[in-house]
Amino acid sequence: MALAAEVTSVTCTAKSAIDASEYFLLYGMGSDFEENAYHVWIDKAGSDSEPSGLSSTGLECDISSVTSAADVAGIVAGVINGQTDFSASVTSGSTITVTNAVRGSVTDASDVNTGFTITTSTAGTGTKNSNYDYPENKLSWFINGENLSINTTKGTDSSSVHSKLGDLKAIDESVIEGLVIHYYAEPTAVDDITDSLDLDNSLHLYVVDYVKSRLFMDRAAQSNDAAVATTSLNLGNVHERKWKDALVKFGTRKREKVGGTRVLRPFDIR
Repeated sequence: MALAAEVTSVTCTAKSAIDASEYFLLYGMGSDFEENAYHVWIDKAGSDSEPSGLSSTGLECDISSVTSAADVAGIVAGVINGQTDFSASVTSGSTITVTNAVRGSVTDASDVNTGFTITTSTAGTGTKNSNYDYPENKLSWFINGENLSINTTKGTDSSSVHSKLGDLKAIDESVIEGLVIHYYAEPTAVDDITDSLDLDNSLHLYVVDYVKSRLFMDRAAQSNDAAVATTSLNLGNVHERKWKDALVKFGTRKREKVGGTRVLRPFDIR
């Protein structure tokens, strides 16, 4: 489930091998985790026109003052590096390394007509939305100590246990915006007077009401004074009512060991 930024290698040619307004396509991941499309085009004479009919953002590379492949690469790298979606530099001769600023899966860069050699060194991984349409039918998870395991039955007709449909296997999906896990847990039983109640925080004060109600009722049963017995019984009923009201209000949490829904998100280490 690791996320990775796309890394692209672009090897440029000399100016003499390039025609005016030729271009290649490049894709970045925006901070909103949406793909941004660019066409990097060559202004060979310094007055050439941008290619028309494209919906992507144009990045003009004016190479009118240079001739060698290395110099062309320097200009192209500088233009790409000026965009917030990328960092780019000439790493060897006429080869540029372009790294996406934000991790995530994007369309691989490709040449249209420049003659540049373009390859994807590292494919970006990470999708904004999960590909599991019905996660409740395909995903399970468990905690062992401090370790969380997320498993899936999603797969193919392969005979391998690591990819076979229906067999439990480690989930291989990379979701940029994280996972939400809802769960309930059995509280630990109280066996000794010194044990702590393993109960949702919202019920702590109401447990005191329950204890008080029992104490007042015990006092009412043991007292020989009718007035004391009546007062104790009334107070016991008051605290018992508070406890029962809490069970109605927080009934869905009374088995909840950890105090509510937990959200697990990957660390942002960009």
